[in-house]
Amino acid sequence: MPRPAALLRQLHLPDLPAAVLIGLLGAAAVSGFHLALNALEHLLTGMSGSLVGIARQLPAWQRAALPAVGGLLAGLVLQHGLRLARGSAGGDYLEAVRVGDGRLGLRTVLIKCLSSLFTVASGGSIGREGAMVSLAALGGSLLARRQRLSLPRRRLLVACGIAAGWSAAYHAPLAGVLFVCQVVRPRRRWRGLPPLIVASAVASLASGAWFKLPAIYHVPPLPALTTTALLAYCLVACALGLLAPWFLQAMNAARRAFAAIGLALPARMALGGLIVGSLAWFWPEMWGNGYSTVSALLTAAPLWQTLLALLLCKLLATAATSGSGAVGGIFTPMLFVGAAGGALIGLSLNALWPGAAPLAGVIVTGMAAFLAATAQAPWLAVVMMLEMTASFGLTAPLLLASWLAARLSRRLLGGRALYDGR
Repeated sequence: MPRPAALLRQLHLPDLPAAVLIGLLGAAAVSGFHLALNALEHLLTGMSGSLVGIARQLPAWQRAALPAVGGLLAGLVLQHGLRLARGSAGGDYLEAVRVGDGRLGLRTVLIKCLSSLFTVASGGSIGREGAMVSLAALGGSLLARRQRLSLPRRRLLVACGIAAGWSAAYHAPLAGVLFVCQVVRPRRRWRGLPPLIVASAVASLASGAWFKLPAIYHVPPLPALTTTALLAYCLVACALGLLAPWFLQAMNAARRAFAAIGLALPARMALGGLIVGSLAWFWPEMWGNGYSTVSALLTAAPLWQTLLALLLCKLLATAATSGSGAVGGIFTPMLFVGAAGGALIGLSLNALWPGAAPLAGVIVTGMAAFLAATAQAPWLAVVMMLEMTASFGLTAPLLLASWLAARLSRRLLGGRALYDGR
């Protein structure tokens, strides 16, 4: 039987004070990025707030031009900044935890986050949360450097930063822990859970206290679950499980296409922004990560023709932004694809079988299914949607839909997933 001191070390309880500090640093990093983003949006457009709302108020030529200008500036920052930061540690938090020594380069991360700021503030179709999580992970890495820790403990503190950043960015503390345990380091031992839980909880409590944030998506009240609705949710899951491999292939194809052009990085990122801007000339919804459009879908879906156009254009805009080399995640745009795809299928099912399933329920199920299929993380998808929507009546359908979508996609993808880095 292990001695008490050995048991405390195995449970990483000595790391709990550091986890509390990392949670606070993660919440501060996310808050700081939000403030910087609002300031840059105001500088570029004279407004701040919802990017789609800003785009709708701008003249068509301006909302078409700004993503290209932002892409050019983001590319210049990235190209020249990383040249100056040569010799610094890397900036990939997944690599730092999975195979690295737990070190993240201060200059590298800050340069990438500044580049991401320009992309996001100018309407690039990419998630802002990737930069937020990187900054939070950097806090864990810097704290680990100040102590003489073993390699597993250094990696654990960076993982605590990732959980804290995820928790504060999405207001989802349980999902923050699951993201680390199911995606970042799937083979992490359970003994490392206490610091992860503490860091994620502290970040969530701190960001909630500072911003008083409700659930990210507001879902209207849903009727009691019926057998017909459950069947509809399963059909949505299967359809989006089939779409997920195509989505990942499209993202990879876009990266190869931009690389084959042979342009310098700033010109490449400006071209990606120009594609987004060209689409935004007609569809202001192409600006940003798709959050406000998903919120609108949950209350009133447009005609199926409009929905299909928005879905196809958003796929192209996201592929152009990510493929051009922009720094940021595609997690939130991925939720848009799941929501729009789910809404399209829901409209079709309700046209064939009136009252088959509530549209808001189909949209939430679509987001969970598509996330589970692309990230190969069904538990993360379920908890994420429950925390982001507070729709706990959908727990059983989300569990079934996420499992179905992940299994179907896994067979088609051969075990690959969004965060594999392959």
